[in-house]
Amino acid sequence: MKQEVAREADPEAGREIVRRQGWRLFPIPIRLPDVEVEIKADRRLAFQVLTAFGASQGSEGASRVLSKDGNQLLVEFKVPMGGPFGGRKIHCTVECVALREPELIEFEGVKGPLPLLKDRFVLEERGACTRFRYESTFGVRGWIPGWIVGMLYVRPMMKRFMRQHVEELKETIEARASRSKLYPQQPCDDEGASEDDKR
Repeated sequence: MKQEVAREADPEAGREIVRRQGWRLFPIPIRLPDVEVEIKADRRLAFQVLTAFGASQGSEGASRVLSKDGNQLLVEFKVPMGGPFGGRKIHCTVECVALREPELIEFEGVKGPLPLLKDRFVLEERGACTRFRYESTFGVRGWIPGWIVGMLYVRPMMKRFMRQHVEELKETIEARASRSKLYPQQPCDDEGASEDDKR
């Protein structure tokens, strides 16, 4: 009994316990299937729209820039997402955003419901249009039990959200392109497109 009390009172002993058991809390990364779509808009305009943080995101979503240092931003996002049993909830996250204009936007969560969240928006030039790819990896706290919860409940929600979000982004960017004078909307060049794209 005295040994247990002494161990609890010893900060170094407490840190050792955390070091030995902390791995149990680590999230196991879960990679989601990429979502790709062709957007009828110039890649430079698509990048501008995707990085217009602070503007309304549609469907109750919103974003706010908390700080900026060159191409590195700290952004707060409020994102509506459907639950596993129906309903809809606004999730708030704070993410580090790295910009590499005009081909890449990287997001890494620092605060929010998921302890691990890494997203990438990849923009490839396809003639006068843009091939957009959304990549995402997340993790749920709790090692193997957390991974099971993530696979059974969180993964389906995230997949639905990614598909819906991409469609909303495509609609927003193409609407902006249809009004743009600097980057006017033009027919896409099929050269280099996959067979699926051409069907």
